[in-house]
Amino acid sequence: MTNIRTIKYLTQIELKRLLKAIDSPKNNSIYRKRDRAIFTLAYYHGLRASELGLIKLSDIDFSKARIRINRLKNSLGGEYPIQLEEIKALKAWLKQGKNATQYLFPSQRKTPISRRQIGYLMEKYGRIAGIPKSKRHFHVLKHSIATHLLEAGADIRFVQDWIGHKSILNTVIYAQITNRLRDEQALKLFANPLIVKL
Repeated sequence: MTNIRTIKYLTQIELKRLLKAIDSPKNNSIYRKRDRAIFTLAYYHGLRASELGLIKLSDIDFSKARIRINRLKNSLGGEYPIQLEEIKALKAWLKQGKNATQYLFPSQRKTPISRRQIGYLMEKYGRIAGIPKSKRHFHVLKHSIATHLLEAGADIRFVQDWIGHKSILNTVIYAQITNRLRDEQALKLFANPLIVKL
């Protein structure tokens, strides 16, 4: 189980800087559109690097704006809606025509992109974006979406389902970092004249 002391997540500002590093005109990589699709999909769905590599073209249904995700490490997968930003990023990558395999993100050997390669990309773009070294690991995106959803007021059960946690205990950890309801209740209750102002 994840421990609150080990959770590192990107603030929304850091996440925007990370994506800006990928989109930068200075990034002349022929895989820039692929990398944008990788990070967009991974963030929105809280994907592990190995889960991302296993996504097949047949798992995406653009007509219904849905994606099938097979999760690993005893997590729960399913079919999820994809957001407009994901659709744009995926279509931009697929339009390049570099996808001659069944996998959405193939390696040069036509096998799924490796965890190692994805880790390298996170280190590279994280360094360019000025992300602290402790946050330059790919799993930080899963921690980030869970935290950001709770900050936006999502129900804990929704977050559990969205990121594929089998046990709610794994999701509750994120509520210890941020809890919009806790913040709203505290603001309301401490404004009550029955609470002594010190």
